[in-house]
Amino acid sequence: MRRLLIIISGLISIQACVTKKDFEARITSEKISHDEQFTALKKQMSAQNLEIAILKDSIRNQEQWKKEMQRNLIAVYEKAAYVQDIPTAKTSLQMLLTLSPDMNTWAYDSLAFYHYFHSNPQDLARSTFSVNYYLREGLKLDSSNLFLQELKARVLLIEQNDTGSYSLFNKLYNKTGDYTYLWYMAYIEAARGNIKTLEKTVNKVLSSDILPTKKVRLDHLPEHLRESVPVKPAFLYLKSVIYQSKGQYQQMANTLKESLKLYPDFYLSNKTLAELRQASQGTIR
Repeated sequence: MRRLLIIISGLISIQACVTKKDFEARITSEKISHDEQFTALKKQMSAQNLEIAILKDSIRNQEQWKKEMQRNLIAVYEKAAYVQDIPTAKTSLQMLLTLSPDMNTWAYDSLAFYHYFHSNPQDLARSTFSVNYYLREGLKLDSSNLFLQELKARVLLIEQNDTGSYSLFNKLYNKTGDYTYLWYMAYIEAARGNIKTLEKTVNKVLSSDILPTKKVRLDHLPEHLRESVPVKPAFLYLKSVIYQSKGQYQQMANTLKESLKLYPDFYLSNKTLAELRQASQGTIR
């Protein structure tokens, strides 16, 4: 019986030893497997890090290229604008917006102005699509942009939308007190034939004490000419329009000369006086 127990005990011991060896072998095998998987994962991560590094370099190079291209385009635009090479200036601005619209939002202002001021006036009167596109995109970015709002009011006047133009000029005048906007409102009243309203506005301005530094900005599209005129001579021109509506041409001429006495370089008064003298065949001087 004792021998049987010893034999059984030995068998149990042998089985226990075999099981332990199998277990250790399995552990070793799994360890090797984990080590191999870890090594493979490290290689995979290393390859991914390399790809990321290459991608970062690529992005960095693209950003550097964009910045360099932007500097070059701005330089081309500034030179073109200086020498009044309008087609090149417009192309440079359009490329800047294509390259990086978020960094060059100011280009909308310039493109809107170029399409408004340097287009053929007859073409502009027929189709204001281009200028309105850049006005719309610029005002989307900043609806409080006074430059674009003023330009919009001028374009509405070209489109013969005097109601929309007057409303926008009135809004701008109430916001800023700029006499440019009041002048255009009075001009619209003259075009509507509202002479009494025009006369009231003109007399109020001319009787006011206005600093000579205050100016009225006028655009003459057929001549591609812009002028900035002191307020009083600018409104004296509108007073001459009142006399014209009443058929009082000598008083009209005298008012234009008064305007020119205050500001001899006033293009609009000079032009109108010359045309008046020519039409009167020398009876008005």
